[in-house]
Amino acid sequence: MKLTTRINKSGIEMSFFPFVKKTTKWSDIKTAQVINYGFVGGWGIRLWTKYGTVYNMKGNKGLAIELLNGKKFLIGTQKEAELTSLLKKLGV
Repeated sequence: MKLTTRINKSGIEMSFFPFVKKTTKWSDIKTAQVINYGFVGGWGIRLWTKYGTVYNMKGNKGLAIELLNGKKFLIGTQKEAELTSLLKKLGV
């Protein structure tokens, strides 16, 4: 398994190979914030958590996203400072 995330001006691309590939536009996102999500039952794909679906490989930091339609998901990260800086630069 491999978790890859790309964030740019148009949105967020996440690939959890070989299971999921997801692209989300900023215009569809209500909130996006870097959080410490604690323990969600292990690593991999975790369904029905308070963060929605969680995609993580290790650690307890991630990008929590809530969409305008009310759906939620979280993408784990090992680069918390870099992610926080990028979100500020993008004005999120």
